[in-house]
Amino acid sequence: MTEVSRLNLLNCNQVEVRPGKLGSSGGYNPKGESFGFTNYFMTKNNKPFIPVVGEFHFTRFSYLQWEEELLKMKAGGIHVVASYVFWNFHEEEEGVFDWSGSRNLRHFIDLCAKLEFPLILRIGPFCHGEIRNGGIPDWVIAKPIEIRSNDPGYLKLARKLYREIAVQMKGSLYQEGGPVIAVQLENEFMHCGAPNEAWGYKTGKFLSSGTGGNEHLAELRRIAEAAGIKPMFFTATAWGGAAVPEEGFLPMLAGYAYTSWIPNQPPSREFMFRDLRVVPAEPVNFDTNEYPVAYCEMAGGMQVSYNARPSVPAASIEAMTLVKLASGSNLVGYYMYHGGSNPVGKNGYLNEQYLPKITYDYQSPLGEFGRVGESYDRIRSLSLFLESFGSVLAPMTTVLPEGQSDLEVTDTSTLRWCVRQKDGSGFVFLNNFQDQVDLPQRPFRIELETTRGTVSFPLEGEALLPSNSGIVLPFNLNLHGVSLISATTQLLTEVQDNGERIVFFYAHDGLAAEYVIAKSSLSHIDVNESQIRDAGDNYVIRPIVGKNSGILFRTTDNKPIRFMTLSRQEALQTYRFELWGQSRVAICSCPVVSHLDQLIFTSPGNPEFKVSLFPPPANELYTNNGMAVQLKREGLFHTYSLDVPVYTPELDIAKPSDQTAILQFHDSDWPSHVEDVWLEIDYDGDVAQAFLNDKLLTDHIHFGKTWSIGLKDFYNQLGHATLHLTITPLRKGTVHTFINQAQVERFEGVEIAVFHRIEVIPHYRISLLPVINKK
Repeated sequence: MTEVSRLNLLNCNQVEVRPGKLGSSGGYNPKGESFGFTNYFMTKNNKPFIPVVGEFHFTRFSYLQWEEELLKMKAGGIHVVASYVFWNFHEEEEGVFDWSGSRNLRHFIDLCAKLEFPLILRIGPFCHGEIRNGGIPDWVIAKPIEIRSNDPGYLKLARKLYREIAVQMKGSLYQEGGPVIAVQLENEFMHCGAPNEAWGYKTGKFLSSGTGGNEHLAELRRIAEAAGIKPMFFTATAWGGAAVPEEGFLPMLAGYAYTSWIPNQPPSREFMFRDLRVVPAEPVNFDTNEYPVAYCEMAGGMQVSYNARPSVPAASIEAMTLVKLASGSNLVGYYMYHGGSNPVGKNGYLNEQYLPKITYDYQSPLGEFGRVGESYDRIRSLSLFLESFGSVLAPMTTVLPEGQSDLEVTDTSTLRWCVRQKDGSGFVFLNNFQDQVDLPQRPFRIELETTRGTVSFPLEGEALLPSNSGIVLPFNLNLHGVSLISATTQLLTEVQDNGERIVFFYAHDGLAAEYVIAKSSLSHIDVNESQIRDAGDNYVIRPIVGKNSGILFRTTDNKPIRFMTLSRQEALQTYRFELWGQSRVAICSCPVVSHLDQLIFTSPGNPEFKVSLFPPPANELYTNNGMAVQLKREGLFHTYSLDVPVYTPELDIAKPSDQTAILQFHDSDWPSHVEDVWLEIDYDGDVAQAFLNDKLLTDHIHFGKTWSIGLKDFYNQLGHATLHLTITPLRKGTVHTFINQAQVERFEGVEIAVFHRIEVIPHYRISLLPVINKK
């Protein structure tokens, strides 16, 4: 019989919400919209707000696709964009600043403004970001100054840099009507440096982690403000005992379970519950009771290095997000959310040692060339929850069952869970994922003693927690007049249509869906084909799972509230857009964005598209190219199906050797419904490189995953160019080194270098728009 997990919430301390150290930060834009802070959470328009921040380095992506990628970020649930401004990308030669092309900071800022995307700029001077010298130009390191200090010579250079950045930022602050809400000064100051690539004689030499503590950050702030960089608030990376000024700075944390700097890393404690306001994940130099718990660098993946090649599963990113939210975080930021490619400098490559020269894909939700990863859907499902219910979650305190924060990471027998609650209502968080440890599916039963009575998950018997999963279960919530006692389904989002509020939940695979509803909150109930039974003061409902069914309640004041219970797969395909005059839910078979009153679909390899919309649009929908659209009514949803002609790129592949492939495209004109063509390459070897007309296009350190290359940026070159793929062999054996006037190596063993698959994948694109917009 399953052991019952119990927690008494009767005497829990409630958080004291007050202004804190950032109470005077924040402000309004000319529209009257606002951001602000308490000591516990951020506010948006004076309501509690849990933002999702996504890191996207504009200089690591083609400026021609910035708008498209920002739209994908917005559709993916990102509320705030963050980006480094790498000094050595813009002033590689002393006194010669480059703000053109993909280095055009002003253009990036203007696109964020156009899309109403709040922006945090991380302006250095030191950034790190796995860039040469952490972003410090070589010529700076050659000067007789102490970098990352209050050395007058260094501050003079910092002043010049900030003034240049200020010119690009002019008029872009939130208070001025622009998108920039915050600026980060320095990075990991007094915590760590970066490899000193400029020194060059051997590896293992590092730049200073900085000196001067808060005095140096205060000086950088004075320089920034004198240049006109006066955001609502500044941010500071605060982990590892880094310096954090007391006033005007939001301390930001990091969480990495898979790293490229620690080979053979042991299992991480990032997936263990704790109260982050009481016991931070690592030492910090600020009072945790004065600021919201905020993460700017929760791993959205990890860049593979030559010495450490972690493969980051999407389940880990979802699990870490849930654990940090459960542990008290009220801001979640992903580094990276969007990967890219390093530009090539005037004097060579700008990568950090041991890392790829070009690719910075990072295994992130959106990757190099705009690749869409599995974690993109998982993060979006959590962001939808925070958009609709974050204001409820934000003021809630973390309550840990006894012993949870002391569990060993290798413990596979103890249920991992905790609660966030306020006044007897809240959420139960369960995590059944641990890196490098297989946690089995487990039966569980949880009982809570609350100020509103006993709550059980499930009401009777036990439930099953799937392996590699993270789950959030609500209790004692008032959902627009419906009193939800408990549910074994997870809240997703909500919309309104014709006076009816529709609340979307989803059922996890293997976990039976159940709602317990207080009778006293209802005047009528229609469960359609779902099962319902009487349980004293409550109804117990076993819903039909899927978008075609729902449960309609009427509250005591006769307001209609409908619960929809999606499947896990449907939830991972769910988007919410402000479209055609109202909020709509879209369940889509492929990635989709909303722009200029259109839904724009991109389907890798599949010429068939399907999307279900609720509320259904009032007008008939057409495609941008006049193709037929099939409409089917499925419950409340209208489902639209369409397809485009199949396209097969003509490609010749020659393999002069096992480790070399020569690709020649014969059709350089893609059909209008083909937005991009990708190469997918499976190989065995050590490192692979792709050259176009003998220029390095991108590279790939082998870590067991498919190598993907998008070709859109090089479209005009493909018809008269040769694409050359090459593999450096992986050696299994012994290398003997001899010194005889010069160093000589002799290898004994096996060299592995072989292509298993080289395939071209067309990415189809089509748009849906209402008849009133049809040209």
